[in-house]
Amino acid sequence: MNRKVIACLLALFLTLSVLPVLAEDANIVRIGMGYDPNTLDYAEVNLDSANFVIEATAETLIRDIGNDEYVPGLAESWEKSEDAKTWTFHLREGLTYQDGETPITAEDFRYNLMRTIDPEAAHGNASFFIAGALAYYEGEGTAEDVGVKVIDDYTIEYTFENPAYESTFTSVSLFGALEQAYVEQYPETWGASAEAYLANGPYMVKEWVSDASVSLVKNPAYYNPSLATLDEIRVIVGATGDTGVDMMLAGELDIADFTKPQQIQTLTDAGFEVKFDYIESYQGLNVNHAGKTEETGKFLGNANFLTALNLALNREAMVLSVRQGEIPANRLTAPSEAAYAANPDYEAWPTAGDPALAKEYLDKALEELGVTLDEVPTFGLMCFEAQGSIDTLAVVQDMWLQTLGIKTEIEAVTIQVMIGNAMSGQYDFWLGGNSPSVPDACESYLTGFTTANYTPLRGYSDPTFDALYNKTVAATSLEERYANYAELEKYFCENVLGIITTWTVNYEIAPANYGNFYVTSGGNLNVSSLTK
Repeated sequence: MNRKVIACLLALFLTLSVLPVLAEDANIVRIGMGYDPNTLDYAEVNLDSANFVIEATAETLIRDIGNDEYVPGLAESWEKSEDAKTWTFHLREGLTYQDGETPITAEDFRYNLMRTIDPEAAHGNASFFIAGALAYYEGEGTAEDVGVKVIDDYTIEYTFENPAYESTFTSVSLFGALEQAYVEQYPETWGASAEAYLANGPYMVKEWVSDASVSLVKNPAYYNPSLATLDEIRVIVGATGDTGVDMMLAGELDIADFTKPQQIQTLTDAGFEVKFDYIESYQGLNVNHAGKTEETGKFLGNANFLTALNLALNREAMVLSVRQGEIPANRLTAPSEAAYAANPDYEAWPTAGDPALAKEYLDKALEELGVTLDEVPTFGLMCFEAQGSIDTLAVVQDMWLQTLGIKTEIEAVTIQVMIGNAMSGQYDFWLGGNSPSVPDACESYLTGFTTANYTPLRGYSDPTFDALYNKTVAATSLEERYANYAELEKYFCENVLGIITTWTVNYEIAPANYGNFYVTSGGNLNVSSLTK
């Protein structure tokens, strides 16, 4: 072999050695996720990993294709009333579930919604903006009074208390299809395994190894095979952060999102590309206003006490020390949300904190409650047992202690225990995030603070907040809605319904030749039509 050939081969080897190592099969894509999906039950789903799997396996009436764009899904057409409160959908004919045999009919949509708002089940995703849903849930109305009506096998009508939008119907919890007979075969375990899950999207669950991986393969019965370009999607649990970086460099992972500048730099230096970035969530401390105990609830129900805690946090220092790559938040609504533009100059608190003002509010709270600082109890700070979460709470713990003398105890638990404790109100503060949604945070996040949706999760009820919320969701135009939302957001921030600390910017990273995947307007990654 001559020297020129050897030199060329050596140069080729050196070039290939620094490029990202791709999956051994070009039709398989491996996605890194932080948590096990936990459950795919539409009525209970609450984790990003589960939302990702559902996005690929379960279609709704309208498909969200990102950038606030919506196209027909299981419904081929629809019309709405002039006040946008009544919507009628016409289903595609001949649809089946992934078994290729069980037909999808209008009754399946009605069953899914009624199951989610079943008052005896008390599902976590129960929502009551459908007309008559709240009365039914509270035992003051009947199932027949709920605003969902099957016209015929291929036509279903929904009536709402307030105007609805196309984005409303992308919620699988309320507007997905469920086969009742199949669900009832698994009364306690529906959505907890590949066997106990029957869906209708471009992919279906082939294998689910708890806390390890989920394998999705093409659904041969899907009505539009062109939307499924991959033979297999593998979800790898725990493949995020530094672990995700190592796995991508080793050729064991293809796509993951990252937030830390150093991680992103390492991957881009190795030849990977940032395909897009987006504000994935607003992070912070969820507050149980009723408290984990009666003693802590006495303080957590006091707005001045919560304001003191909020002002004692130096979010800029927090980002520099433990939340690198995130943006210090100065309000609830993130700059990427459409509602932000209605009040762009609003600043609810200084991102560097205000220790002096925090102490003034603490003094006001102690005077109102008739106690001294020595009588303030120790509060629990709950988080998932990940080092990053523990480090974040350690910073919060130190800031509150040093600035205000408030004592806390960090409670790091498994994801299952964390969710269980949150839903049952067994916490004081819970470190977590909430994804931005469209058209704003009302139906996805703020509805949880309304008296109508009172649960142990928030422990909050306030008629003034209820009135502002109802005014916002009753708006007949988006312009009016965003103006009303600005008032609602201000009330949320000034009364510290939650302590928002940062906005998380996610950078979706993949090999340079990967394309045609996106994040939906609702914040879910969709790789169904990915191309290489």
